[in-house]
Amino acid sequence: MKYRILNKVLVFFSWIIKKPRKLFIQKTRIVVFVILCVAKLTSSALLKNNLPVLNLNMKTAPKTFDCRKAADVFSSQMIFLLFEGLVKRYPDGSIQLAQAKSYTVSDDKFTYTFTLGDNYWSNGKPVTAYDFEQSWKDILNPNFPSTGDYLFAPIKNAKKAKEGLVPLDQLGIKALDEKNLVIELEHPTPYLLKLFTLPRFAPINVEQDRKNPNWVYQTGAQFVCNGPFILESFKQDDQIVLTSNPYYRKTKDKHPPKITFNIVENDHITLEMFKKGKVDIIGDSLTSIPLEEISALEKKWTFNSEVQPYSVFIYLNTTKQPFNNAKIRKAFSLAIDRQELMGILGKGCKRNIKTNAISLAYKAGLSATNLVAPCLKEGRCSEFFKDNDVIQANILLNEGMSELGITKDVFKSLTFLYYSRVYGADEIAQVIQQQWAKAFGIFIKLEKLDFSIAIDKLDNKDYSMCLSSWLAFYDDPMNVLEKFKYKNYTMNYTGWEHPKFIDLLNRSDYEEGDKRLLTLEKAEKVLIDDMPVIPLYHRNYVYLMNPELEFNVSLWGDRLLFPFTPEQKEVQKENKRSNKKNSYFFKFTK
Repeated sequence: MKYRILNKVLVFFSWIIKKPRKLFIQKTRIVVFVILCVAKLTSSALLKNNLPVLNLNMKTAPKTFDCRKAADVFSSQMIFLLFEGLVKRYPDGSIQLAQAKSYTVSDDKFTYTFTLGDNYWSNGKPVTAYDFEQSWKDILNPNFPSTGDYLFAPIKNAKKAKEGLVPLDQLGIKALDEKNLVIELEHPTPYLLKLFTLPRFAPINVEQDRKNPNWVYQTGAQFVCNGPFILESFKQDDQIVLTSNPYYRKTKDKHPPKITFNIVENDHITLEMFKKGKVDIIGDSLTSIPLEEISALEKKWTFNSEVQPYSVFIYLNTTKQPFNNAKIRKAFSLAIDRQELMGILGKGCKRNIKTNAISLAYKAGLSATNLVAPCLKEGRCSEFFKDNDVIQANILLNEGMSELGITKDVFKSLTFLYYSRVYGADEIAQVIQQQWAKAFGIFIKLEKLDFSIAIDKLDNKDYSMCLSSWLAFYDDPMNVLEKFKYKNYTMNYTGWEHPKFIDLLNRSDYEEGDKRLLTLEKAEKVLIDDMPVIPLYHRNYVYLMNPELEFNVSLWGDRLLFPFTPEQKEVQKENKRSNKKNSYFFKFTK
């Protein structure tokens, strides 16, 4: 439609320009006007029904569109947009009903009964409790390839079913009829509703899945979903286009009528697209602002900042030498100078980052001598070990080598793996390599891998150490801690397990409030004392948004549109003023 309008404008003004009586200055003004029309009609801030059509980037294509299998951030982002579970998390952190219209909890807190609303799949057929039941049972089938089975552990017999010890019909998941779903638990689970906001707990259309198992690789009518969007098109490693789902449940929530995701791995290209108005947000959960561009950007832009439960760390393989020794694991952690890392990420702008971010422009926010980000435990920020303690690190290293009967020659064969999805990965890996060399006289080889290859190596425990990161999908310490509960959990890439850790996690299930948080903090300390992972830092969202957008956009989840805070409004105004000479940013309303 917009291009038909544009064509008519061009034809009309071409006719006028050809008139001999028109002066050169008139022609010039007309040409400028046409250029402005082109800019407006191709701007990223187009509106439809007074809502913005969003253009976003993501670093790599999702590995899957199947909510039963989604594990990476990019796949999970798609699931949040295309599917919906019983409840959902809102940008303010609240949990509200979604596909469920109500629920009840038994007095002993072991049984939840959810009643579904009148919801429909994108093919117009009803979403039923049977869809939820079968989708979840698929994940817990021993023969089904899914890495998220550990998330279902609170449900009765979930762990046993996945291990093939009990049949699926003994699971605590039962659809009473099309509207009512009963969940029986192994134990009270204070965070259950938060857990149910995760992509894994969304249903698939079971009828379509059984009839056409390849639906997940298709688009349009064949891709049946129940979320706010439908999958209009997907060009591998190029572009994903989502449009409004006409059968999505009635709600007051505002969503963009259309979202286009361009798949662009290079951060510099994404930044250039943002400057030209072709991308609406940079620095969200799917993109990063290039470190070396920050100084120049700060001269023209005011950055937005938002708390993010995102942590960067190093996985250690505890199933083989030398990291099967806790003292050696801890030695490698203590030898790291996290203040220097933060300085690298801040381009040398060092300051005390234990309580403050170096700068709003730098995504590294908090040096980590703990594992769980403070925003997941009501701001608690305990320090479980001393940063940059080289003397103690060498003591522990020597004791550990003596216990294993090895020398430093063993470390010559080790390789420190990393991948580009971790923000500033090249700089981080090189600095840590130098810090270990300086502290121990040990030179560890570096190897940069494609993300999918790195994940395969982690899955198969074919590694010694690997730089990685995670984004907590629900606001509770268990989102981080639970993956380390048992060594056979698919997401426990370390192969670590500890009976005291298990006991503390189990105890927390029967506690609430501060008492529960303190128990989980004790569990965190057990894990840190054994150090199967080396925490490096926690970071916040620091991002830039198209100044022409008149709605705030959630940086994660289903990309809800909601009002700006007064502070965010000022940032938008300031960025609009400072970039008003940039001809690419124009507001256009149909």
